[in-house]
Amino acid sequence: MGFGDVVIDQSKEIINFLGILPEVLEKQKENLDKFMETIKNGKAIHVFGVGRSGAVALCFAIRLKHFEKAFKHKVWWVGDEVREKIEKNDVLIVFSGSGETAEVIVVAERAKEAGAKIVAITSFENSTLASLADLIITIPGGLEKGKGWGYLEAQFSPKTFYGGGEFELLSYVFQEILIGAIGNYLNIPKDVVIKEHERDNIKANSKAKKFNF
Repeated sequence: MGFGDVVIDQSKEIINFLGILPEVLEKQKENLDKFMETIKNGKAIHVFGVGRSGAVALCFAIRLKHFEKAFKHKVWWVGDEVREKIEKNDVLIVFSGSGETAEVIVVAERAKEAGAKIVAITSFENSTLASLADLIITIPGGLEKGKGWGYLEAQFSPKTFYGGGEFELLSYVFQEILIGAIGNYLNIPKDVVIKEHERDNIKANSKAKKFNF
């Protein structure tokens, strides 16, 4: 078997694995309705995560930011050097598989003290992050602290991933689902996003010229 064959087989396993998402989300329709209500009523939206979960969260923040003008909410990535502080009636959306990552807990605690609403996207409803959250959306695959990879691997069959990654992949697909659902639910035209991309490219090209790139 060549490497190409291994790649194809792996792709089939991944696609099959993603098939669990509709069932996972079907059980949480009420919370998904509350998610929309929460972000619509929020004053501003802040998104955060750390590590691979943070990469997913950042993707969501970037995509959601393209909707700012359409739904009249400012969107901030907590990791940016220049950002607005989290205030009362804001919404903090946090991605963390374990729900125990130290940096995530610190940000969530500060948001709680400020009077913001917290949405936790995590695998564990009994985690520290979940205990701070006003709304929990569970996505499976996170590594529970102290139980090791063997514990994680036992949760899924077949064992699709090399060294973990289930939560991150499912969460990435989930955030793409959320973006599409928000756009459709609020009747945001798709060309809104295209125009924002074009505006981003114009800004990037302008900056590149200044640095002779």
